[in-house]
Amino acid sequence: MTERDLYEVLGIRRTATAAEIRRAYQKHARQLHPDLNPGDAVAAERFRVLFGAFEILSDPPRRADYDRDGLSSESPPPTAEVGFEGFDFSSEGRLGRVGFRELFDGVLRQPRAGSRGKPSPGEDLEQSTTVSFAESLSGTRRRVQLVRQDECPICRGAAEVAFGPVPCPRCKGAGQVRAKRRHMIFSRGCCECGATGVIDRRPCNRCRGDGRLMQSEWIEVEIPPGVSDGSRVRIPACGNAGRRGGPAGDFVLVVNVEEHPFFRREGNDLHCEVPVTIAEAAIGGHIEVPTPGSPVTIELPAGTQTGQRFRLMKRGAPKLGGKGRGDLYVEVRVWVPTVTDDSSRQLLLELARRNPHNPRQDLVQKATTELEG
Repeated sequence: MTERDLYEVLGIRRTATAAEIRRAYQKHARQLHPDLNPGDAVAAERFRVLFGAFEILSDPPRRADYDRDGLSSESPPPTAEVGFEGFDFSSEGRLGRVGFRELFDGVLRQPRAGSRGKPSPGEDLEQSTTVSFAESLSGTRRRVQLVRQDECPICRGAAEVAFGPVPCPRCKGAGQVRAKRRHMIFSRGCCECGATGVIDRRPCNRCRGDGRLMQSEWIEVEIPPGVSDGSRVRIPACGNAGRRGGPAGDFVLVVNVEEHPFFRREGNDLHCEVPVTIAEAAIGGHIEVPTPGSPVTIELPAGTQTGQRFRLMKRGAPKLGGKGRGDLYVEVRVWVPTVTDDSSRQLLLELARRNPHNPRQDLVQKATTELEG
């Protein structure tokens, strides 16, 4: 049976990053994991293939070997021999476009001692939630469902359990495996048994050699006051468990904040627009404006114009970590009423007669002069 391409198994490109490989594995593992599909032999076999692909592509040295070899290694007969007759071993010798050194690099290397037992950290997990504008200022809590890889209770994350020495199943006791490179086949030391031909440990049956088991749990996440849209709340050691004693990853909750119909946030400062009447703008007075806490009264000076801003110190959004607050900027918008009766119209005409200054006069003269010049 022809082996499937490992990148095809995970549904990713050959140029995928380590993070993309991890996300693709997590996505498929949540659907195929045996713990979530009890008794489903097809799902179990698909998960085995999926995990095998992830195990190789998530390990940079093994991924590099796979990319060079083109095919997964296979076990050779104990008496298999590979010859190199007819090849040019000189530095100038070329096989097509690939030189001898490049062609054989990595194929004849000895297995890496102790690589299987090296601890590695768990992956970070990420989810998102949405909070209201008010909740972002006061802080809140969210109950989220966390699907994560937890440490296997049987092997305690080691992925292997001890048993009596037996011939290595990968190389069948030969200590060597066969790998294909283009049209040639090479023999190299088996990395499963360290080229010894025997093993005294086997993959854990409970976690199928992963060292971790999928589990689902609900956790309470505290969202602190002052979070803004896109803030990331990190919960240490709540991500996937590490392998072979490695530290667990973190859980990150990305906070999306709903827009507010009145307030607009820029950093820790808040901005809002407040309408005022013509009379308030002309003669001044005291007006009430809303703030995140409670309404406050500000003094409006006579002759206030549309667009004029007033700064209220420490009335903005709280800073993360409890280090004070931003400011609130109130921008005035002069509200012009719709005149529907003759008495109001006469009053406005009388106001214009008593204040004949034309605010556009200087603007028109300056613009005209510049255009004629």
